[in-house]
Amino acid sequence: MILLDGIDKHDPPQPGKLVADSSSAPVARPHTPTPSLPDYEASQAQLKPTTQSFPEIQKQRTRRRRWKKCALYTLVVYFVVTVAIGVPLIVMTSKSVTLGDAPLRLSSAKSCNVWTSQDVPEDDGQSYRSDLDYRVPVNGSVFLNTNITYSDDTSYFEHFGGQLLVGVNTDSSVSEATVHVTMHHTTPQLRNATNVCLMQTGQGGGIYLFTPLNMTASDALHFNITLLLPRNSTISSTLVIPQLLCHLPNFQHVYQQMDPYVTFGSIILGGALSGVAIESIQASQAVVKGSSAEIQGKFTIDSSLSLETVSAPINADIRLFNNGTTGTPTYLHLTTGNHPLNATVSMFIPADMPYMDGPHFMAHAETFNAPLTVVMAHDPASAPAVLRMQALNNLGNTRLSVDSRFEGTFDVNTMFAQADVLAEQTSDTLASRSVNDRRDNGPARISSFDEDDDDDDGTVLDKVRMFIASTTTTSASSGSSSAANNSRCLEYDLISNSEIRGWVGTPPRPSPTSPAGMKAMNNMGHLEVVSSLSGAQLVLLT
Repeated sequence: MILLDGIDKHDPPQPGKLVADSSSAPVARPHTPTPSLPDYEASQAQLKPTTQSFPEIQKQRTRRRRWKKCALYTLVVYFVVTVAIGVPLIVMTSKSVTLGDAPLRLSSAKSCNVWTSQDVPEDDGQSYRSDLDYRVPVNGSVFLNTNITYSDDTSYFEHFGGQLLVGVNTDSSVSEATVHVTMHHTTPQLRNATNVCLMQTGQGGGIYLFTPLNMTASDALHFNITLLLPRNSTISSTLVIPQLLCHLPNFQHVYQQMDPYVTFGSIILGGALSGVAIESIQASQAVVKGSSAEIQGKFTIDSSLSLETVSAPINADIRLFNNGTTGTPTYLHLTTGNHPLNATVSMFIPADMPYMDGPHFMAHAETFNAPLTVVMAHDPASAPAVLRMQALNNLGNTRLSVDSRFEGTFDVNTMFAQADVLAEQTSDTLASRSVNDRRDNGPARISSFDEDDDDDDGTVLDKVRMFIASTTTTSASSGSSSAANNSRCLEYDLISNSEIRGWVGTPPRPSPTSPAGMKAMNNMGHLEVVSSLSGAQLVLLT
């Protein structure tokens, strides 16, 4: 509400303006210590017809303020309770999922520095040697860890180094893992400042290396660690260890043949600047991480496998299993850069495997500035599996090969280079043919080779279609029509210099126009082969 100022009686009347009678007293605002304008709620109350008096309105506003204060206090109490109770629960939950992770506090150690020999002079006369032995139970997580971390300063790792050897104990009477540590150190004072401790956590036990944070330029530590895992007394019985965690940066990791004596629920291996070489290992889940060091080995996995490094090659022989008990795919992840990636993968699913919606195997392989070569093939005893895979590269050639039991769509593309789909025989004398070999004669439009096709006059079809000869098809004496019907059909949807898309499988190709066709397409394999500034090839083995 706006109140007009009083009008002075000496002011001359103005035309068009309402002026009070000269006999009436002038209107003036009374002086108050507070602003004369009422607040918004009082103003609205004066404008709207109401039976409430102004004091009642003030009481109502006071009650609203009290409710707001109560709500604010409630939120504060809720926040305090959440911090006091919820955060510890979250921390406990996070601890429960970091299997085998040892505490970083030296005070939590079960025992430290139980040296069987110490400060033994080396032959070079410039360093010393100290030895100790520990035993670790294997009914939980078994870990080897350290407080050594990666630093941007490359000279940091010059003070540390080591070798790790993991194998199986030949003495079947030993029921625990044995750990032997040999530490080479430049001075007795450095040995005294270093702690090699036996740790015990709720998830398991292992060894933790506590190295001094401040070291002089002449200080150096080098560890030789040997971990021998127990085995069952009978060869036919396999020992299952829930987890093996070996995180030792700047170490060379060597793992001898573990299976069939020992298998693992999960393994986590590697570290910064750590090379990993595995003769043979079997686990449900496996993660191997490194940098600037090679990863090589033979893996048998039934859930997921991840091999990650950079500026170093990956050379892997992999066996993937999926028995359908979880209803989820078995995952494969391979990544590096500036060095080649080579992998040979064997896939197995049982013949009586339950129906699974989606792929049985999902794979991803990636590198840059180096060749990528991956072969995906079925185990001879496997039923046909559904595979979905990406093979990605930059500035390097990409070559993905699949065996004759793969069925599904494919997309091969590259930038400023040639894409090819090759049919290749798996014999000493390899014969291959690419649809892009016809590029000199213009766009490739191939007639169907099926004699029972309606196009008996050899009319060119709308899509490029050709049958791939296979060693499992019928003989030539059985008739070309029968051979074609039992062979894989290669059907192209798009052919260009840099991209080829299509489908390969046993006809007929699933159609998206019917419910059955849509269901079949959702459970179909798919391959994506990508590169840039280098070629990309999909090889269909026959």
